[in-house]
Amino acid sequence: MKKLTILLLALALVLGLAACAPKEEPQPPVEEPVNEPAEEPAVEEKTEEVVLFFGNNEYIMTGDEQYEWMLTEVQEITYGEICLEEAIVRALMAGPMDTDKLSTGFTETIQLISVDVLDGTAYVNFASEGLHGGSMQESYIIGQVVESLTQLDSVDRVQFLVDGQEAETLMGHMSIEGPIEAY
Repeated sequence: MKKLTILLLALALVLGLAACAPKEEPQPPVEEPVNEPAEEPAVEEKTEEVVLFFGNNEYIMTGDEQYEWMLTEVQEITYGEICLEEAIVRALMAGPMDTDKLSTGFTETIQLISVDVLDGTAYVNFASEGLHGGSMQESYIIGQVVESLTQLDSVDRVQFLVDGQEAETLMGHMSIEGPIEAY
């Protein structure tokens, strides 16, 4: 029995010492380096003063041919994420600054997909969804885009596309089957 008592005392002593021993401080988890995507260099914004063509409200309201059907407005265009040609079409879509004298043929439903220039031809691509209107509206959209873009040295003619494909018309009234030059 003496052996059992000594054994129990020894066990109690070992357990007591183990309980009183200093504990290891928990180590914070090792942070692995995070591979963050490299920042893309900032796109340089450019500004250019351009001549934009808009509908003449007097002509639109009266139909009187003594008035020019389109007038010009000089606007300062900022671009960089997109090309100048696309920025011009987007400015035409936004409309003129002088809304008393000028208007645009574009409605809010018309969606521009892209503008690309290749060998002097600007390919202006619209989504078919929301692309509807009368013949006057269609003629203004085509006229505004062609006259405004061909003011640039980079554009001699405009080819309109619908959903990336050549089409017969934009809105069912005027042929856009080939590239269109300024009037």
